[in-house]
Amino acid sequence: MSILKKLLLYSSQFVSREGVQRLFVLNTGQEYSQLQKEMLEVPDTCRNPDITDFIFGVDDRAVTQRISQVKGLYLFVDYSAITSSISSIDVKTDSFHVAMTIARPSPENQDQAEELLWQDKALDAMTAIRKKMRDDFDEGNPVFWLRFPTTMQPFVAHALANSLGWTMEFDIQGIDMV
Repeated sequence: MSILKKLLLYSSQFVSREGVQRLFVLNTGQEYSQLQKEMLEVPDTCRNPDITDFIFGVDDRAVTQRISQVKGLYLFVDYSAITSSISSIDVKTDSFHVAMTIARPSPENQDQAEELLWQDKALDAMTAIRKKMRDDFDEGNPVFWLRFPTTMQPFVAHALANSLGWTMEFDIQGIDMV
């Protein structure tokens, strides 16, 4: 299974079941249906019912369009570079840079107190995810889902439905992930 699919499945555990379902708009065949089934079969132990939508990808236009349809708290997973290194004993280690954002579109007339309350809720949700990820290790494919250091920073994106929240950047690290 590719690291992208693993990341998608892994991240889906933090989103409400309904939010995962909303990720699927079209049915393009058996592989698509199988992915949907796998994501919905992820155990509910870490699902946050307040996270009502799930956005996954790097295409700015698709992300912007999807977020424009969101009304509540969403998890947005973005990814970038994969860096590989080889040790002196010929072991290849891959690091995959990922950003997870928990945010929500905010109304134009929101005051600072309401903004603080929403930022606090998003930070709590992000902290819960980080706590879970901190100790996760995929023994089947030696993958550490979160390698420290991490960076958590406020997320303010007026172009993304005036979204407010928090972003955590980190690396996933594993042996021969790609």
